[in-house]
Formats: sequence, structure tokens, C-alpha cells
Amino acid sequence: MKAWPFSLWKRLLTVPLFCLFPAAFGIVATTRGQSPPPQGHAAATFHLDAASRAEVAEKFAQALADDYAYADRGAKMAAAIRAHVNAKAYDGITSAPEFASALESDARAIVDDRHLEVDFSSEPPQMPQGGPSREMMAEMRRQNAEIPQVKILDGNIGYLVVNGMLPDSVANDAIAAAFAFLHNTDALIIDLRGNPGGSGSIDLFMSYLSTGAPYLLHSVHWRSGRVVQTTTMDLGALSYGTKKPVFLLTSHRTFSAAEALAYDFQSRNRGTIVGETTGGGANPSVWGGMVPLGYGFSANIPTGYVVNAVTGTNWEGVGVKPDVKVPADDALAKAWSLALVRLSGNAADHQTRTFLEALSAAKLDGEPTLSSAQLAGRYAAKSGDPTMLITQNDGKLYGHESYSDGEVADIAFRSLGGDRYAPIGFPDGFSLTFAEREGKIELVQLRPPPMDSSLLQKQ
Repeated sequence: MKAWPFSLWKRLLTVPLFCLFPAAFGIVATTRGQSPPPQGHAAATFHLDAASRAEVAEKFAQALADDYAYADRGAKMAAAIRAHVNAKAYDGITSAPEFASALESDARAIVDDRHLEVDFSSEPPQMPQGGPSREMMAEMRRQNAEIPQVKILDGNIGYLVVNGMLPDSVANDAIAAAFAFLHNTDALIIDLRGNPGGSGSIDLFMSYLSTGAPYLLHSVHWRSGRVVQTTTMDLGALSYGTKKPVFLLTSHRTFSAAEALAYDFQSRNRGTIVGETTGGGANPSVWGGMVPLGYGFSANIPTGYVVNAVTGTNWEGVGVKPDVKVPADDALAKAWSLALVRLSGNAADHQTRTFLEALSAAKLDGEPTLSSAQLAGRYAAKSGDPTMLITQNDGKLYGHESYSDGEVADIAFRSLGGDRYAPIGFPDGFSLTFAEREGKIELVQLRPPPMDSSLLQKQ
């Protein structure tokens, strides 16, 4: 199968809400007459002249005036571009990429819309008109809804990584499978830190985090006058529900439709957002988004704006601010610890609460806080059985476990991030987590049934 260029996939994943299927909402991308981009040797030696600069700038200004989501702001940006042309501000620019950057900067100096872009390419546009091709749809299905990881973390906490927001039609099965797998976890972490957005799935995710009758999440108001609403669905017993803790992880790279999910999630008080303020791009455009300007130039002109049903506004230019602000690299460890604290407070028995409290005190992801030398030593349970001797050699940890019946196990460990380790050669589900509490180092050893987990303390 032909691989789609990276630039195309970048465009696909950063196209805002509902851009992939404009025809379904009465939105059709307009194509103006344009001069063809230079090809071959001409592309390598292409230099702008006064006539080509004037033509491209005027087409850009007209597109802003005709198509931008807010008519008054589009008119102001168009006037600014024309004023720069009249002032001969672009006369010294002969580099096509530099000219594209100048047009974009001058428009965004008036309205800092994070989706507004001007690009130059020596290659003809490859984005199919009217929606994604059959080949592109098949490739999106193969990407498994941009969900590369679904797992259960220590403490029975679900972890779902979502790296893109693909249309419901190609994402539904993968999202359903992920939530089915995570259904019986006690808390959930959804990781949007690497998600640049896309074209859908917001309604699906929010539906799995809701119960009862459908409700309005947000509406998109297009420049054409059409309004498109996004609502949840009643999934019944398939829903994750509304009572279990849910955490969303964000970074400054979280953008567009991924921000829409975070904003809807936050506006409904469904859970806790942990990480960084998101990128701040809310205004959508139609499929492809790129208006041809001639000579290989094109512009992404946002043609709509989002109105959240609760707040009456959106996150354009300001991003979605986290409830718990931490660097993106620390967001998973922080959310995981918060989930454990929440669950320990609701634990039905003392043993479960003790394990969860010990886990929540540990560094669970990222760089370790306890050195190999600090971890080395003998550990024992309060009952005296089992005991474990931890040794270290050249920074690597080894465990020597003994039992009252004389059995001894010697195992090498590998890092799982933070102060967590796993026995080499064992599958997921076996872990050793070290935490320092009240001046003592504890070891939480988790093993799936029928093997017994244990809480040991360094002697």
C-alpha cells in the first residue's frame, strides 16, 4: 500500500472538528482558480516576483474576508494583508517559504488563530476533495483509532493512550474494545499528551464516560450559517460510568479535537486534568482545510467556531488549563498517584488500603528517586514470611527471595520507570515498587493470583 507522506498525516491529524466529512454537514470546500505550483527544476530555482507576490497576497486576503469563521475578524486580517502590500512590505522577499511565513505572521498578528496557516509546497496538493479516499480510510482503520496502548496499571487502574482523534466510523470498534478491556478497572487514565487532534471521536469518548440520556456537548457554528451539534449517546451497560475516577493527561502538544475532548470533559466536571495547558486551537475548517493561493501556496482558513454547551465559549488562544499543573513528563506519575490515593480512601478492607497507600507514596513513572544503593538490603513482611534480599551490581538490581519451606528464588530486575521494577523473564502483572515513608523504605511486591502479593519493609 502506498504510504501517505508525513505532511499529509500531520494535516489529517491536526484538522479540527468535523473537517473530514463536510458534506454530511452541508459544508463543501471551495476551490478557486490558481496558478500551478512550480515543478522539477523550476521548483528548485523558483523566486517570487512582484506580480506573483501580489496575486498570492490578494487571494489570501480575499479568502480571509470571505471564509474566516468570524466575518469581522476576517475583514480585519484581510485589510492588514492589503495594507502590507500597499506599503511594499513584501517587496524584498524572494523566498517562497519566507513569504508564506510573512503572510501567516501578519494575519495572526491581528487574530492569533492557532489553526491559521500559510504553506508553500513544490508538490501538487494530494488531499482528495470531498473527504478521505477509500485508501485513506483503510489506513486510518489500520492505525487502530490511534490507540497504541491499553493496559492495567498497578492498583487496578486503567491506562489508555490516544494519539489522534479519528472519525467515529473508523474509530468506533477500537474505542469500544479499549473500554471493554478497561471496564472493570477502579479508575482510568486517558493520555492525550501526544494527541494533535483530528476529526472526531469526542462524542464516543464522552459517551463512555457518561450515563443516561444523551446531552449536548458543544456546537460548531460555520461561517455559512449552519450549526452542527455534538451529543453523547446512551451506551447502557457498556459505559464506564460516572462514579469511578477518571484522569486526562495533557501537554502543550495536545491540540484541536483532543482539546475539545479535554474541554468537554472539564466543563462537565467528569474528572481531573493533569499536565500542561494545551495548545489553544479551537476553530475548525472544512475537509482538507487548504485554500489554494496559486504558485504552490495554500492557506488553512478556519471557517467555524465551537461553542461549549456549558460555558458558552471555547479554548481558542488560551488552551485547556489543567486542574493539576505538572510538567508533561510527570503527568502519568502524578495522575497514577492521585488515583491510588482516591481509591485507598474508599478501600473496603485494611489490606487493600495498605497496599494502595504504599503504592501512592512511590515514584511510579519517569526518573527514579531512590538509587540502587538505597534499595539494596534485606526486606521482610511483618509476619516474617516472605523475606527478600535485594543486591545491586553496577547499578542493576537482583532479588533473592526465601520462604519458610526453604525455597529460594534468585531473579534479576528491569526498570519499569520511576521506582518500579519487574523480574526479567516474567510477563506483565509482576512488579516491585519501592517507596520511602517515614524514613523507611518499603517494597510492594505485586503478583497475580494465585500467587500472594506482599508488603515488605527494609530491615
